[in-house]
Amino acid sequence: MTVDYSVFLDKVKGCFLGKTVIGTLGAPFEGVKMPMEMPFKPEMVDTMLPNDDLDLQVIWLEVVERKGLSFTSYDLLEAFCKNCSYSPGEYAIMRKNFEKGIYPPYSGSFCNDFYKGGMGCPIRSEIWACLSPGNAVQAAMLAGRDGILDHEGASVDAEKYFAAVESFAFFESDVKTLLKMGLCAVPRDSKVYELVEFVLAECEKRDGIKDVLTEILYRYGHPDCTNMLQNIGITLAALVFGEGDILKTGMLALNCGFDTDCTCASAGALLGIVLGEKKIREQYGWKDIKYVLGVKAHRRSDLVSDLAEDVARLAVFLSVNEESNIIFKDAPPAIGRVFDNDPVTFCVQYDRGDPTVGPYKNCALKVIFENKTDEPLVVMTDFVLPENIELKEERIAGDAYKRIMPHDTIEEVLEIGVADPLAVIYEQNNIAVKVTGDVECEFRFGVSGNKIWRLTGPVWSTVPATNEEILSKVPSYWHVLPPARTEAESVDNVRRFHLNFARDTETDIFTEEELFAPSEGGREFHGSGGKGIIARPYKVRTLEIPEDSFTMDGFYGFKGPCVAYLSQILVAPEDMTVYAQLGYSSPFKFFVNGELVGERHDADTWDAENAHFAGIHLKKGENRIVLRLARLNADAKYSLVFSKGATCSTHYCCFGTRII
Repeated sequence: MTVDYSVFLDKVKGCFLGKTVIGTLGAPFEGVKMPMEMPFKPEMVDTMLPNDDLDLQVIWLEVVERKGLSFTSYDLLEAFCKNCSYSPGEYAIMRKNFEKGIYPPYSGSFCNDFYKGGMGCPIRSEIWACLSPGNAVQAAMLAGRDGILDHEGASVDAEKYFAAVESFAFFESDVKTLLKMGLCAVPRDSKVYELVEFVLAECEKRDGIKDVLTEILYRYGHPDCTNMLQNIGITLAALVFGEGDILKTGMLALNCGFDTDCTCASAGALLGIVLGEKKIREQYGWKDIKYVLGVKAHRRSDLVSDLAEDVARLAVFLSVNEESNIIFKDAPPAIGRVFDNDPVTFCVQYDRGDPTVGPYKNCALKVIFENKTDEPLVVMTDFVLPENIELKEERIAGDAYKRIMPHDTIEEVLEIGVADPLAVIYEQNNIAVKVTGDVECEFRFGVSGNKIWRLTGPVWSTVPATNEEILSKVPSYWHVLPPARTEAESVDNVRRFHLNFARDTETDIFTEEELFAPSEGGREFHGSGGKGIIARPYKVRTLEIPEDSFTMDGFYGFKGPCVAYLSQILVAPEDMTVYAQLGYSSPFKFFVNGELVGERHDADTWDAENAHFAGIHLKKGENRIVLRLARLNADAKYSLVFSKGATCSTHYCCFGTRII
């Protein structure tokens, strides 16, 4: 496959011009969850805005400039953590996982049940397409290495899909044809495959994009404005109804609402490849645009055209020095680069994808070493573990020596656990792997310590609330029911008394001394009891919770509305002032060291950060955390993380917990 370099460069410039300008068009409206009728105004694209859609791709470019196509997902994640200071949503989670030594693909799945289906990775596809023009298989493969940093499943499929579509766009100009061609990059049973076929079919049947939007939201709607399926559906529909006009397409995407900077930027980038920079400039008179970054990068200028040229020249070099199916005609010489690759690389595979340890829970895993050289290597490996973490099977001396054949792998199977179940278990447990012998290097990986909570409950009351004194003074329970004005109301009162519980609304069921009294092995004790509530025995259990989120369903077999108390000894490394992000779907109260930090009395749709609390003071050493959780009905999900700031901020992973 041959392409004139000048044509290729024009299309790469068009790609990043469309990404930048049309992304800026949508940025001010990000998160608007409704159709709009905004008219285009030239000032909408006068001043470029920073956008993670482009930021991370500039970081990825610098990784490939150093590593070539042998880069790993780890290389990308490490570069992100070094060069990007902001951490919204899934970015905060992958950064926290990286700090804990939990690398791709687990960095995209572990503790990421809310954001793993988001738009964060589908918006990063263009760099892989521009480095793989006409090679959709390679573009999708590279996009897959990227997507697993902070997502899994359908979102990764979506990035692979867009990378394939954009790769084909260097040689095919019909948008509908391109959108169908990209399906070769995703499995037929993928939600992305289903979405694309659905949206294209709806576009054929409907008169306009708003009619298609109705169908998209009916089938794929989600309360999170960044959720991937609804937004990609909008991008696809805008591309179909935009009729190849990049500005019309961008405005159609914008006026559908939701994650508008992403939907607009992705549509603009694809049409930028199809049209090329020259045609776009002629149509709209846009001059050379300067991009604005929110990350650290070392580029020769801030001109979009220079960035695009750097990408194009790298693509030429890769085509000459890596296996490629494309020839660039009249391209500049592909010289002057030496890639920096390690002689030995490693990855970790956790059994069943579970990277956690706890007081009575071990972590089984494989450490896989790969020889990247053309010579056999003899190396010795040594594992250095943190306090209270140990190898559960003793390694004999011979196990430490390994012979790795050229471009081959070997693996070591390990079981890692807690040395003292009663000691502090830290969330972050980084393990150093020291390699000596024919080569010397050091890696690290980690296991995540389960968070230890004490559960007390369930706490509930009858409706109406009764006690022994009241019942002893009446002939039957009928006499404690509220008076009824009608027969139907009387029946309601009786059936409610028979069939329903109520969550206990008292705030003084237990004192802090009771909640943090020393463990006595599944004991029961009587709470002090609130007004009008019969004191009764409450079960005390120790829970190991592996992730930041949890549901009350797994706590006990009790069904119905109730209250549960979760108590925790949180060990801080120093005196700290932190923020808390608390997700909830049912009411809660949140106490730190005996002080009420915050509360919510409503029910909400759970997300990873429904409520934020600032200025929480933690002292060095032990702190007492209490969550009073009130399940209203079947659904009661919560999550708790501590962060350095209120929004788009890094999560802490330096704390420990211990059995009370």
